[in-house]
Amino acid sequence: MSKNNQKTFNDYIEVIIFVVLLLTLLVIFIPNKIWKEEDYYTNESRYRMQTIYNVENFYNILVGNYEEDGSKAISLVNAVRDSLTSDSLFLGDQSISVNGEEFLVNVPRGFDVEYDTTFGLRRVLKETIIDTTVTILMKSEESGLNDTVYVQKKNLFDIQRDPLFVSIIDENTFERVETISYFDRRFRKETSPLNFEFLPDATQLYCPLTGDPYTIQISEDGNSVRISSPIRSYKDRRFGFFSLKSGSHGYIIDGSRSWDN
Repeated sequence: MSKNNQKTFNDYIEVIIFVVLLLTLLVIFIPNKIWKEEDYYTNESRYRMQTIYNVENFYNILVGNYEEDGSKAISLVNAVRDSLTSDSLFLGDQSISVNGEEFLVNVPRGFDVEYDTTFGLRRVLKETIIDTTVTILMKSEESGLNDTVYVQKKNLFDIQRDPLFVSIIDENTFERVETISYFDRRFRKETSPLNFEFLPDATQLYCPLTGDPYTIQISEDGNSVRISSPIRSYKDRRFGFFSLKSGSHGYIIDGSRSWDN
């Protein structure tokens, strides 16, 4: 083989090696990306089904039955929460108008707290607190002797007015980290930027993958509700050779979730 032919052959080999390496990387990277996307849609879909079930549960508490119209259920539950925000005495048997329809509801005490903790996202915040401790002398009524007492500086003014107060001995400042739990508030666009609520909305009624509505089924006796994924089988081709696939994301019956079994 001549030198020119050998060089051409080597060039071909290098191109082939490069293409093989590239295809290998794509075969590893693309499926992994698709799997992550499938997991995202599964988790988001199940989150939305849980939200719908929670709304139906609150609706049942307020009205005494479930509602197949998810949008109506969401509107009523949110309206009751809004009413409690403006009037903390909006409790017991009440009448409320939502989208031109009148509802008779029974609002239990603590409904607002239950609503907030159900739909809010729990967060943990660590905050650095600066404390100042003051060492003082206080005269004991029993012994007549001076006792050493440790108090927080913010309480010092009141203690100094005590006739048994003698003097300040020392003052020490130190830092401590305090963990605070709170519920993240989602911005409600249709209200003032200063008004924050964590409200479920109509987007929760639709599957994030297909855009189809979830199925809300109520038993004949009205005592049971089932929230089901609209997907039976789903396939969307990606990058020519690969596909995003999904079966049903499951269902919830009276709080029991199929994916927990």
